[in-house]
Amino acid sequence: MTLDTSAFNPMLKEHYAPGPVANMAFQKNKAIGLMTKRNRKPSGEGGGKYWVQPIQYADPGGGSSDFATANAYTDAQSLYVAFQVSRKKHYRVAKVENEVIEATAEGNMDAFEPAFDEFDRAIRAEGNYLNFRFFRTSGGYIGRMSNSSFATAVLTLDDPAGCWGVRKNDVVNLSATDGTSGSLKAGSLKVLSVQRRAGTITMTGNISAGVATAAQNDYVFLAGDFGLGCSGLLDWVPDSAPGATLFYNVDRTADADMLGGLRVDATNGEPVHETLVNMVVAADELGAEPDVCFANPRALGTLTKQLEGKWIIMKGQGYGGSEADIGYKGWQVTLEGHEVTIFSDRTCPVKRLFMLQLDTWTMFSAGMAPNFIQKKAGSIIKPSETSDGFEGRIGEYFNFSCKAPGWNVNAQLQ
Repeated sequence: MTLDTSAFNPMLKEHYAPGPVANMAFQKNKAIGLMTKRNRKPSGEGGGKYWVQPIQYADPGGGSSDFATANAYTDAQSLYVAFQVSRKKHYRVAKVENEVIEATAEGNMDAFEPAFDEFDRAIRAEGNYLNFRFFRTSGGYIGRMSNSSFATAVLTLDDPAGCWGVRKNDVVNLSATDGTSGSLKAGSLKVLSVQRRAGTITMTGNISAGVATAAQNDYVFLAGDFGLGCSGLLDWVPDSAPGATLFYNVDRTADADMLGGLRVDATNGEPVHETLVNMVVAADELGAEPDVCFANPRALGTLTKQLEGKWIIMKGQGYGGSEADIGYKGWQVTLEGHEVTIFSDRTCPVKRLFMLQLDTWTMFSAGMAPNFIQKKAGSIIKPSETSDGFEGRIGEYFNFSCKAPGWNVNAQLQ
């Protein structure tokens, strides 16, 4: 009988590819990295009840060509508001069995990397989550389901970028509302696989079996996120002019542009470079100095062929206003006299461009964000109460704030 590879298999060695394991999950979180960050230490900010952001949106009024008329005004003073921005919470628990830690402790003799590094990876995953949420709303949804049939395991999102909010084994819920009102539908769905380029999520069973009342345009939420998200760009600079409902204690209808941001409609299919010019013009009209634009890579297309510019490295920001060691590569162009650096970010919705004056944005937090939240007990890693292993409780108490919404622009694309 011939000795083949099947029979000889116990004697064959396994040869692994050389070099480190590529981490395709990691994304340089440009929006969070470039933003000013404040926490309770060392800046002394980020604690207390909430973050208070005062804004002046009008100089004194009541002017008149007639002195008596001007003198009669009783409410011509400058106008101010103060956003009282509350913190939001988010958690992630990394767990590793003790035997795995011991079996990989000697580095590449036993494994490509120690299993203990799982705790670092969880911190990284939380950073990815923060960046993803910055482009979305406090309702907490990742996208909307565009399916018209639900006797299928494949859920299609209206925006493929929403797929970066989920991974295999996550549990999701559905709702007819965006999380700022209403409630979740009964039932849940578990993720089997994600097709990020296609913008689809395959579940472990049919959608209708997991959520019997599933309907087209339902909002999709990670389990536990309904109504509990942070306030990102689509809250501070919404798609339509804000209504009278108070936003962090402010009625933004008093000056919808100054207090609710600017909007450009590019759903007519105009070239992206024309939309960028229109966005800068809108910002310039309100006295802004726009310097950064975020876009999904799919939206940028052949932009470098349409606009003259250069690639630059922009330094990230640490806590307390300090400059970070990391830098981010962007395409710097001149638009209407403003130097704007365009950054691609895969978590930015595909059908959105955001033109920002970066120094108007702050991520504030009580403590670092993200962080090991049980470190006050003396250790960032603690023995698990339920297994022979260790766990790291990771999370943050944070939110995003803008000191000049009217200096930022949201463009909706076709």
